[in-house]
Amino acid sequence: MSTLKKHFNVNWMFECPDAILTCSTLKCGDKTYIVFGGHDKTLYLMNEELNIIDSVTFDGWVRTTHAVDITNDGCEEILVGAGDGNFLVVKLVKGIEKLAGIMNYKSKGKVLSVIAGDFTRDENVELIYGSEDKTLKIFENIDSKEPKFTLYYDSWVTACTLGYLKLPEVEVPIYGLLAGTKNGMLQLIEFKEKRPDIVWQKELGSQINTIQIGDVSNDGYHEIVVGTDDSFVRIFNSSGEELKAIKIEDSRPISLKIIDIDGDNAKEIIVGCANGTLNIYHNPNIDSLDIKLKWKTSASNSIKIVSSIINPEDGKTNILFGGYDRSIRCISDLDCGETPQLDVPNNMTIPEPQPTTVEATPGKSIVFETVPTNIREYIFKYLIDNRIIEGIGAELEKRGYLTDSVVEEFQRMISEKADAYNKITYSVWSLSEEQIGEGGTVATPPKVPAKKSKKIKPVVIEQEVPSQKGETLIEAFKTLPEKGKEIEQKSVADTAAEVNIKTIIITHLERFKLVPTKNQLIEDIAMLGYNKDMVEQQIDKLRMEGVLIYSRTDPKGWSLGDY
Repeated sequence: MSTLKKHFNVNWMFECPDAILTCSTLKCGDKTYIVFGGHDKTLYLMNEELNIIDSVTFDGWVRTTHAVDITNDGCEEILVGAGDGNFLVVKLVKGIEKLAGIMNYKSKGKVLSVIAGDFTRDENVELIYGSEDKTLKIFENIDSKEPKFTLYYDSWVTACTLGYLKLPEVEVPIYGLLAGTKNGMLQLIEFKEKRPDIVWQKELGSQINTIQIGDVSNDGYHEIVVGTDDSFVRIFNSSGEELKAIKIEDSRPISLKIIDIDGDNAKEIIVGCANGTLNIYHNPNIDSLDIKLKWKTSASNSIKIVSSIINPEDGKTNILFGGYDRSIRCISDLDCGETPQLDVPNNMTIPEPQPTTVEATPGKSIVFETVPTNIREYIFKYLIDNRIIEGIGAELEKRGYLTDSVVEEFQRMISEKADAYNKITYSVWSLSEEQIGEGGTVATPPKVPAKKSKKIKPVVIEQEVPSQKGETLIEAFKTLPEKGKEIEQKSVADTAAEVNIKTIIITHLERFKLVPTKNQLIEDIAMLGYNKDMVEQQIDKLRMEGVLIYSRTDPKGWSLGDY
């Protein structure tokens, strides 16, 4: 370990409830969050103090994530691919710091890779995922009910990414989509003449686990870096010509990150391997392929995630990595700031996007509705929307159960995880194994324990998919005409919603102390999908009870009273 200490410093280690398969950093304004998930079918949201502040439960393992600002509000959303075939978009609701599902599409087979960006170069973010059903699906936006385009392959689509690449025959770089498959096919796709067009494809002969785009030759142009199951990290130019192959001894690369971690203006290649080793490669020269191993470290098990985060104290880029050892480690390069700067040229002139014929209003916020993220939420949404829960509640009340008891039981059933695990205290440890902090739980703010053949060339088609089975169920989730107004007795569902709203209002004001206007407070809570009129009613009730107060003197606004 003494040799390794010369090269990196362990900042912290976070113990997770189960094996971690994915991790991304989410930026919202001036704040940075870590989102991660894995075998326990839960996506966790962790703040800068390393406390779990919220979570979202899915029906399958959380296999892959990607952060991107789709709604253009300065706060990134998270694309999520799950093991049960669900592709979802989860939004961090600003102010409340809660996660809410805003898109959910179900297909056959595991979702293995996700990416998003302006692939069509029309000032619109497309959402893309590859899956076990041997397809790469491209959605026009978060309002899409079906993919706009589907690309078909002869094996699983195991990796995909987007990035700028300068092709030799054209002056303007393309924003290319790269896809890799289980059978080892690597493909570059360009959006051309209003549809995806295959630029080139190569057969690598081994499963492609991960793909990244970045300048690793220090020539000012981007290369393609691919990790394959035959233990190689391969580097290709934009034409698909292999420039270099790095052999990983005694293991295989399963995660990649290309980023400058030592501040020398040149990007390192960070490789997470199946045997638990983390290899950092760097290139000390301009316009060369003199890429060498800089240093390495290891975990006790397979490294499924490699990500990065900026340390707010010193501005340095730190590496996040983890996986089957149920931990996320944060380490930094001790050479940061010490290595001489390289004068790497910038030869990539990024083209301006072309507006579509139907232009969107610049700066216009996207209106979205929250959606369920797992089957349990779908069931309860159906029961609530169709007022079935109301009938169940009435029947139980006839048998002598109190309304509050019925509401409490329904809330427990909704929030309870489908697969429970033993409670685990999240801890953060330094290299010397001194405890330096403690995580929180999913449900409450900090420091509370939490639960734990034959090759077939792909065909590109514009998708027109017929209605799927269960359409009547989906239709039931849409806004229904209000009914039952003549019923004076409050439904169990409404009572449950009121209890939730009250709790959220109080938690919101405990965190932010003061909200200037009532309308802003209503909007903050309604962002989670609650009816605005119901939110306003609960604000009024809480004010009458003395829980909330409104000050007309500076600082003006709504805050918590001495209740």
